[in-house]
Amino acid sequence: MSGSPKYTTVALDAARRAQLEAARRRREEERRRRREEHRQRRLAEGIRAADVRRDALTARLGELVDSSRGLPQHAEVTAANNQVVGLRRPTDEAGLSRLGRELRGAERRVDELTVAVSRELTRQEQSRAVDLAVAPLRGLADGQQFDPVGHRGIAALVDETRRRAGDARGFADLHRRLGEAVGAHLETVRDRQAQLRRLATETDELSSHLVDALADAAAAGVQVTEESALRAELTGLRHEAASGNVDRWEQHVAGLRDRVEAVTAATDERLDQLDRMALIVEAASAALPAAGLRVVPSSLAERADAVVFVAERADGSPVEMTVYAGDTDGTRLEYRTAGSDIVVENAVDGVVSRCDLTEDLLERFHAELADQGVAADGLHWEGKPGQPRPPAVEALRRPAHDDQSRS
Repeated sequence: MSGSPKYTTVALDAARRAQLEAARRRREEERRRRREEHRQRRLAEGIRAADVRRDALTARLGELVDSSRGLPQHAEVTAANNQVVGLRRPTDEAGLSRLGRELRGAERRVDELTVAVSRELTRQEQSRAVDLAVAPLRGLADGQQFDPVGHRGIAALVDETRRRAGDARGFADLHRRLGEAVGAHLETVRDRQAQLRRLATETDELSSHLVDALADAAAAGVQVTEESALRAELTGLRHEAASGNVDRWEQHVAGLRDRVEAVTAATDERLDQLDRMALIVEAASAALPAAGLRVVPSSLAERADAVVFVAERADGSPVEMTVYAGDTDGTRLEYRTAGSDIVVENAVDGVVSRCDLTEDLLERFHAELADQGVAADGLHWEGKPGQPRPPAVEALRRPAHDDQSRS
């Protein structure tokens, strides 16, 4: 093959660009389908978690209804119970978010009613009053982890309050402080739990987006150089979730999100390049026979930045064709030939090279290529004269046997 390749820069017409756009849409539709499946799974998990939370609140209210019988707060407790029972089960994310707000408001209202009923009971039965004051903490498994200071303070207040049983004034003061401590502790822990739920959702979404991006890359044979590092980051996120360090977890989520977006963009760009090269190879394969060239079977080879295949002229001499990946307007089609028909001439401006037979053949190929939706900007190679070479493009569409007659 000649050391100085001939080349042209090609651009796709509207129909070929529409094919590229259709390929992009298919990829995006597949991603949307997978993301919708992930969304539905997350929604189902969120609804199940909300059901557990509502059931726990309903159980608390049932006990509070019993404890408040005969007390002034009984009507309010019953009304709160009816409100929780009447909460609708959500069917979408908006409904799930609304239910979360309603449950949080109901939990706060029940906390207030628990304090009120508990204080009322201090006038009648101190032991029950202490039990009721700490009743909201039952089932709160994360209290010690998310608010260790509050957790220890409540334990100390419970012990001291029980020791002051019988001391009406001292007990009442301690019981009030205990109720306030329990309320503050609950707020702190629930805020942390809400953050965890949000971060868990974001981590799940991020995980699915990363898996999708890597799957798209693998399907197209695109190597993601930092794949191992990204998967390690994702494993690290899960460790953060297990440790409960919300602040550090949030920082890692934000950092990984940027990297996943960058990988997705790079993968899409590479897939676009591969699609463009495939379309140009398809168009070239259709145009070559009309230009008097034959594609050599099994000659197609893919490289990191190009696709290479070989065509033969009528006399059997090969033309190696390379399609280089570029952006939409800069895909390069390069030719290498044996160089047997190159003529070197002395001209006024110096020595120039001519390759009439090959140039004629390739320019004819360019004309046929245009009919396949791929426009070439002319044939270029080192040493070729700058002025255009006759005949006109319309005359290039000669029968394929012309090439054989000139061989």
